Amino acid sequence: MSSIIADPTRQKLLLAAVALGVVMDGIDGSIVNVALPVMATDFGTDTGTIAWVIITYLLMMAGLLLVFGKLAGRGLAKKLFLFGFAIFTLGSAACGISPSLDILLAARIVQGVGAAMIAAVAPLLCIRYLPANMLGTALGVIAASASIGFAAGPAIGGILTQYLSWHWIFLVNIPIGIIGIIFAARVIPNDRPVARTAAFDYPGAVTLFGAMVFCTFVLEEVAARGVADPLVLTCGALCLLCSAIFIARELTTPKPFLNIRIFRKWQFSSVIMSYLLVNVIFMGILYLLPFYLTLEMHFDLMTSGLCLLIPPAIIAIMSVPVGRWSDNSGRRTFTVAACAVVVIYSAIFAVISPEAGIVPLLAGLILMGVSFGMAAGPAASRIIESAPPGEVDTGSSLMVTTIYFGGVLGTAVYAAFFTFATASGGGIVPFADLDPAAFLSGFNVTIAAGIVLSVLSVVLSAIVPDKKSDA
Repeated sequence: MSSIIADPTRQKLLLAAVALGVVMDGIDGSIVNVALPVMATDFGTDTGTIAWVIITYLLMMAGLLLVFGKLAGRGLAKKLFLFGFAIFTLGSAACGISPSLDILLAARIVQGVGAAMIAAVAPLLCIRYLPANMLGTALGVIAASASIGFAAGPAIGGILTQYLSWHWIFLVNIPIGIIGIIFAARVIPNDRPVARTAAFDYPGAVTLFGAMVFCTFVLEEVAARGVADPLVLTCGALCLLCSAIFIARELTTPKPFLNIRIFRKWQFSSVIMSYLLVNVIFMGILYLLPFYLTLEMHFDLMTSGLCLLIPPAIIAIMSVPVGRWSDNSGRRTFTVAACAVVVIYSAIFAVISPEAGIVPLLAGLILMGVSFGMAAGPAASRIIESAPPGEVDTGSSLMVTTIYFGGVLGTAVYAAFFTFATASGGGIVPFADLDPAAFLSGFNVTIAAGIVLSVLSVVLSAIVPDKKSDA
């Protein structure tokens, strides 16, 4: 018996359940940013430490998407989707009542695990239960839902934090999560047993996740603790150890968790690295901007949230039509142009100051949206098209992982640069005690350092021809 849903009403209900989960994931990917200055002040901590509120969430997403995607393909799609909603909701409740930063970070880890389950299973539900002629529409709904959620996050976060408290940016998820669980349980078909498959590569999954976690910790903490710090050295060694074990395992096991031989094709490696850098720079600047808006521009939280709404709103508007345009005219021109725009907006923020007024700020925010709106569809498609024959699924999974891990690396790297740039002789300075002049200097220097990464992204994207031009 076919598992495809034939009833148009049930098809729309399934799409609605998937969209609700993806929107919730998207909102919590950006809703926290605008509240970071308030959180840093409340917990009496510095800008680098408070960055872990973002990093823990995105790290769970990046590290576990591939794991849950593979588990869902083993006949666990509905169970994982519902568990994801439940875990996300419980994590949100714990975040909302957290009395300390340590407890908040632990709760964000739980929340990120649930979000990874939802994000990994959402496309599979559409592929498994909707007709083939609806797949493009369904995946478009997922992409649009993620963009809408990410776009709405800063504005919602600003309003809730200003008029209630930052705790409510998490507590608001509780009723949404409960509704989502009940709704999804009713409209998603029950899981069906699948044919026995090869054993799951747990060593590969664990060592890859370990390498990502230890790498992130070193990047985030090295500026505050120093290169010679025992914990930094230990985590650096564990990162190298996990990486070595992962590579050895994936090259020798018959059914690897991730076929890393895909990186032998230089075109694939170039385009995915370029896309990673675009995400690193975008999320790094997005992490620092709320502090600039609060301390230098003296914006209230709602105004800051509306400002941070500009880039994702432009992305939501541009990504679909640009993606269609690139289908007909080639993708290289769009991706190279998008990377060039990254250089331009990085240069703007590297020299910006409150005395220049709001025009440079708005220009930078608009260009952030334009660059990612131009890159999203074409760059993602280039990654999949550049994958070796038979590795399209691997390329697709790596593309999604690149988005989230790019966010992790961007937040960690920019936080580390900023911590190093603003550290005084007495050590790390809490955000509430930062002098505006010292902050602005650190802000400009950090983003100026990122210009090197943006130029590299242009080069890596430009050297790869469109698929039709490949020999």
